[in-house]
Amino acid sequence: MLRVLENTGADLALAPQDLPLDQILIEGLVLPAFIGMFAHEYDAPQPIRFDVTVDIMPLSPSDEHDTDNILRYDHIVENIKEILAAGHIDLVETLAENVAEACLAYKRAQQVCVTIAKPAAFAEAEAVGVRITRRK
Repeated sequence: MLRVLENTGADLALAPQDLPLDQILIEGLVLPAFIGMFAHEYDAPQPIRFDVTVDIMPLSPSDEHDTDNILRYDHIVENIKEILAAGHIDLVETLAENVAEACLAYKRAQQVCVTIAKPAAFAEAEAVGVRITRRK
């Protein structure tokens, strides 16, 4: 005999750690920076383009969707500005590592991809730079 079981889907709810990660995106952020190892790069700031993707744990249905639980991109942009304000940085790799570290300091952040590009470095190229991925 065939039995039909009723399923409302409530028992299929996944725990936050079992859900796919959400992403916070910052694309095309251009800020002036003192960066580089050449003498002329110490004399004046140059434009630096930032593309940052932070993979975050999703909020579960029971979590409140308020600013205390949300990873805010304005905070990440402020972190980047603070890193740049600390002074001259020799390598784009160092800058990328510092940005990644700041992003992963947030509780819900699990992984980050940081692209740092120098659009004015070579006339023949749109930009040169580095892309790194780091995770907790």
